[in-house]
Amino acid sequence: MVKYTLVMAKRRWNDFQGNNRFFCDGRLITARQFGILVFVVIVILVIAVLYLAFDARFLVLNIRPIGVGVIFPVIGIAFMFYSLAYVLKAGCTDPGIVPRAHRDEETYNLTLGAEDSSGTAKGYLGTPARYRTVTVNGIQIKLKYCVTCKLWRPPRASHCGLCNNCFEQFDHHCPWVGNCVAKRNYRYFYLFLVTMTIGTVYVMGCNVAVIVIASKQQGFLYAIKTYPASIIEFCVSGLGAISVSGLAMMHTWLIARMETTNEEMKGSFRSRPGEESALNPYVTSRNCFENFCIVVCGPFTPSLIGRRDEVDVEGSVLEEECTYGATTQAEKTSDLPAQSTELERRSSHPPEDQSVIVSAEVHSERQQLITD
Repeated sequence: MVKYTLVMAKRRWNDFQGNNRFFCDGRLITARQFGILVFVVIVILVIAVLYLAFDARFLVLNIRPIGVGVIFPVIGIAFMFYSLAYVLKAGCTDPGIVPRAHRDEETYNLTLGAEDSSGTAKGYLGTPARYRTVTVNGIQIKLKYCVTCKLWRPPRASHCGLCNNCFEQFDHHCPWVGNCVAKRNYRYFYLFLVTMTIGTVYVMGCNVAVIVIASKQQGFLYAIKTYPASIIEFCVSGLGAISVSGLAMMHTWLIARMETTNEEMKGSFRSRPGEESALNPYVTSRNCFENFCIVVCGPFTPSLIGRRDEVDVEGSVLEEECTYGATTQAEKTSDLPAQSTELERRSSHPPEDQSVIVSAEVHSERQQLITD
C-alpha cells in the first residue's frame, strides 16, 4: 500500500513564542497592548485636520504679500506626515527580538557560566542568577542568563515582561508607540519625539498668530468666538509639547552619553560610594555629533527572528488524506477477483465466438430495457 504525505508550509510567526502580535502576514509586529498607539495616531490626525481647515486657511488668506502664506500648510503637512511615519515605524517594527534557544542549545547554555558568588542576586522565580563575563572594548561586562528564553543575553540586552522576549540594546517598553524600544526601532522613536515636539510648537505658534491677527481686525473676544478651533488646538498641542519635549530632551542627553534608558535607570555606569566610576564600553567617540550619527544614521541591522520564513508542518489533515487513500486502494484490491473471473470466462471461448457472446449480452440488455 502506497502512502502519500502532504507537506504544508506556513510562516514562522504563526508559532512565535512571546506576547507580540503580528499583522499583514508577519510584516508588522506590535506589543499585545497597542490601543494607545491608535489613540496617538488619531490625535495627530485630528490636530492636523483642524490646523489645515482653520488656521492654515486663515493664514493663507490674511498674510501679505499674497501667496507667502501657502508655506504654512506645506510645513504643517510635512510635520504631520513625518510624525505619523515615525510613530508607525517605531510601533510596527521588530525592535530587535533575540531568538529563543533551541532544545540542544538549552542544554549547552546550562553548562556555561557560574552562579552569583555573592548569593544576593536572584533570577526568575527565585533561582540563583547565573553570569558570564565577556570583554567589550577592554572592559569586562557580565552577561545574565535568561531562564525564559534559555539563552545568555547579549551585551545591553534585557527581557521585557510585557512582550515576554529578550531585546537587543533594550531601552524601555513604550505604551505610546505600542511596542518595545530597542536596537532596531530606537532611531524612529527618537525622530518621532523630535518631529512631534517641533510640530506641536509650530502649531501653537500658528494658533497664536491667528488669534493676534483676528484680534487686530475685530477684537479679542470676536477672535475667540470666531476661531474656537485655534484655542482647542493650542491646548491639545500644549499638552503634547510638554510631555513629548521632556522625553526628547532626555533621550538627546542619553544619545550624547551613548546610554539607554534601561542602563540609566539601573545606574550601570554610575559611580557608587566607595567604588570607582564604571566606564561605558560602548562610547566609541567623545564627540556628541558622532554619537548622534551612529544612533540616528547608523546601519540598520536585520531582524533575527525570520518571522516570514516558511516552515514545513504536518497537520491532522495529512492523516485523513492517508486514511482515505488507503481505503480507496483496498476497495480497488477487493474488486480484482471479480474482474479476473470475467476475464477467464471470456478467454475460455474461441475468438470466433466472442461476437456471439457480445451479441447475446447486448440482446439481454435491450430486453431488460423493454421490460422496464
